[in-house]
Amino acid sequence: MNRTPLYITALMSLAIPLVSATAAEEEIRIDRSSRAFKEAESNLQKSTTVYQQISEGKMGKVPQSVLDKTKCVAIFPKTVTVSAGLGGTHGDGVGFCKSAAGTWENPMFLNLTGGSIGVQAGVKSADVVLYLTSDKAADALRRGNFKVGGELSAVAGTFDKTFEAPQAEVVAYQRAEGLFLGASIDGINVSRDDSDERAFYGTREANLTARMPSDLEKEVNQLRNALPPHIG
Repeated sequence: MNRTPLYITALMSLAIPLVSATAAEEEIRIDRSSRAFKEAESNLQKSTTVYQQISEGKMGKVPQSVLDKTKCVAIFPKTVTVSAGLGGTHGDGVGFCKSAAGTWENPMFLNLTGGSIGVQAGVKSADVVLYLTSDKAADALRRGNFKVGGELSAVAGTFDKTFEAPQAEVVAYQRAEGLFLGASIDGINVSRDDSDERAFYGTREANLTARMPSDLEKEVNQLRNALPPHIG
């Protein structure tokens, strides 16, 4: 009678759990009907629109000195100030950071809270775009929780071609009532939105380099592909 050598049997028994684990990883499912997924997808779409509009430069171009230093971009459409001057600010957005190879990673989903975005009196909401210009700022964004004006220095951006912000780690712009302007954002907190990331990627934490389903990749690329022409 032919018998399977004991060492082969042992190897086969070890391989079975590995195959099962790999199959389980490939079966990550995204619940596209969930409210959380729809909110994350809507957030991505709105952020895409905002960034495409600021990059068109109809109100002025973001200075090349800012773009050349940019490590990450964070976009918060329809950021709401509950009461001007009282610090009641909230916004949901997305952020992209460059990889070591210089390509844009998958998006992080973000929350902006606290402080004030410095909109004019009477303006209740604004679109906010943050350019993070240092490795420290990029690391803080990936880590997922930092305070602008505390851990990171910030400055309101301008569209002056000669503008330089060598000491600032965050350069902020806002669009209120159709106009893009520099934004004063000291005191705001930026954090990763675990719920939106889990809903969008189907995992507990976003994998910033993994491939996504083709239809989601296409949506992400609408924003990702808008970044390289404007950022050095």
